[in-house]
Amino acid sequence: MKTAYIYISLLTIVLLAACGAETNDQAAVTEDEEMRIISLMPSNTEIISELGAKENLTAVTVSDNYPEDLSEDLTRLDSFALDEEAMMALEPSHIVSHASGHDANKDIIDRVASSTGAEVLVVDDAQKIEEIYSTITNIGEFIGKADEAERLNTELQETVGSIQAEYETKAAKGDALLLISTAPDIYIAGNDTFMDDFLHTLNINNTFDDLNGFPAITSEDLISRAPNTVISSLGISNDELTNELNNIAGLQGAPITSEENQCTPNPDIISRPGPRFTEGLAAIAACVYE
Repeated sequence: MKTAYIYISLLTIVLLAACGAETNDQAAVTEDEEMRIISLMPSNTEIISELGAKENLTAVTVSDNYPEDLSEDLTRLDSFALDEEAMMALEPSHIVSHASGHDANKDIIDRVASSTGAEVLVVDDAQKIEEIYSTITNIGEFIGKADEAERLNTELQETVGSIQAEYETKAAKGDALLLISTAPDIYIAGNDTFMDDFLHTLNINNTFDDLNGFPAITSEDLISRAPNTVISSLGISNDELTNELNNIAGLQGAPITSEENQCTPNPDIISRPGPRFTEGLAAIAACVYE
């Protein structure tokens, strides 16, 4: 189960940098008509909800867990094995897909759209914070919430500025390791990733900034780089993280095995390119600088 979670997480966050969108040629639903939205990625669901269209959602994925008050009546879809009949029965007006799974699901989505007349938006996952704003704009325009999207982007940009200002005169503890998994292999986040951009935004050096994407590294690599801080996306406690790290041969007693040098935020707020990313940014800043 842990390995499956790791690979699903990696699939979710390892994408080409862009925030483009594709729509079919049908006319958009007017404001007087009820929107029925299918969202096929948790980060998109969070954006749709923040823009005030939560009640228009008719289906989300089995991985969606925020907002916490998502209706229990929503259809839950497995984004790796979409239920075409269930989607058709919902008669959606809008389908918000995602680049990480769209190619694999394109035929099903196209058939549902053709049968129901639904508009389709394909959103690429953002690899940089700046690209989240474009994603929000695209989704806002797609569901008729352009003004709300503009206001949300302004609020998020102001929050980022405030976080940067709070820590700009403080010294970080040192290089940071972005840890994705420890078993069966050690995976980290390198350059050109969403999580790496968090560090750049906060003027924190990524221990593996010379590597791109989400590569596997050896225990020797990790020991030789000797990071000062570890930022974990495993979703486990400090005690569990310490145990995981101490199980790596040769790492026992290293700085990152101590709780004071560990950051264990909610993995969703540091891996999902949605409106809660500022919570992740604040959590990392507080951990590394304080």
